Amino acid sequence: MTIHATVQREQRSDFQGWAEKAEEVARELKRTAAARDLAGAAPHAEIDLLRLAGLLTIYIPKRFGGGGATPAEVLRIVRILARGDTSIAQIVIYHLFGTAIGLDGDNKSLIERRLQGFLSKGWFHAGIAQAAYEPLVEARQVDGGFVLNGAKPFTSGAQVADTLQVWVRFAGSTRIAGTDASGHIGQFIVANPTSGLSFGNDWDNIGQRLTVSGSAALENVAASADDLVGHWPDDTVHPPHATLHVPIVHAAFGELYLGTALAALEDARDYITQRGRPWLSSPAKKASEDTLVVERFGRLSIALASAQALADAAGEAVQRAFERGRDLTAEERGHAAAIAYQSKVHSTEVALEVTSRIFELTGARSTARSFGFDRYWRNVRTHSLHDPVHYKVLEVGDFALNGRVPPPTYYS
Repeated sequence: MTIHATVQREQRSDFQGWAEKAEEVARELKRTAAARDLAGAAPHAEIDLLRLAGLLTIYIPKRFGGGGATPAEVLRIVRILARGDTSIAQIVIYHLFGTAIGLDGDNKSLIERRLQGFLSKGWFHAGIAQAAYEPLVEARQVDGGFVLNGAKPFTSGAQVADTLQVWVRFAGSTRIAGTDASGHIGQFIVANPTSGLSFGNDWDNIGQRLTVSGSAALENVAASADDLVGHWPDDTVHPPHATLHVPIVHAAFGELYLGTALAALEDARDYITQRGRPWLSSPAKKASEDTLVVERFGRLSIALASAQALADAAGEAVQRAFERGRDLTAEERGHAAAIAYQSKVHSTEVALEVTSRIFELTGARSTARSFGFDRYWRNVRTHSLHDPVHYKVLEVGDFALNGRVPPPTYYS
């Protein structure tokens, strides 16, 4: 199924402009979503659509030439895009927040190179080897730089990205700027394609089929000090502002599920009003006037309204925390994280309910593969297992009951 990239190239400086462009992109993505989900092809055309719409640089600060979008604004853009295609919205999350990596660091060469790539060449960003899971890719020091070796089973968006953030652990006898960095965790930026980098083309899960989230392998991939974002020992205690990106991304995941559920209910409404038929025992002349259908549709809409309200509150909470900058305290960071996790948990539960129960309202004929309504549940179910919400519920419960804020980790 061909995507028509008819969105005019235009960099807008205000949220309303970005939202309008995101709506255009979402409509085009949704028009072809069912067919593209079945095909399961790498989303090159979809990324081109985002690039033409000028949406790939909105999170880069204005002082660097980007749009200067706030975290709260990015969250709303994710919600809009998720109504068109959950897979594309997921990898957009990693890209947009990834464009800010290293901008507050000291590696001026890397900053300039990445900014030129994003702003002038339309680069797309993804990552390999999240630091929470060992073993990480090994970085071994050699004459003139480093070689990276290792493999990771899940690398969402990496196959179609132009630039990759690679998490590494430095081998023994590593010295960086005169400091012993042996065993440190670090991040390199690696171009794609590059010699020694390969992808397994083995993503065959039930949902998020267009995220190309399969495996990647690095075999003697060359990297230099100019490609290094930073490094630190495992016991480093990062300041609160430096770990705020974790709850922000989890708030974005909540928006991902919320947008998906909104799209599912929209499709259900259209199907019921345009194609639905009342059951034989119903006195209603139309499915949309069947009391049972109306009542159940109402309950699903109420659940979604509550999820939207909580997602909005989460966006406001992380935005306030973000605006505190380096003055952000651990308590403030934890409070924002708790609200973000409340939203993620609730959006997960509501989205799973909505995307499953719409079939009770649309009926057996709506399960035809041509409609593709099942993709909504498959997408939410697949991605929501990425970080089990049971543990987020424990963090929220500990905050609500005992006043303990979620501790900063790679997942909280």
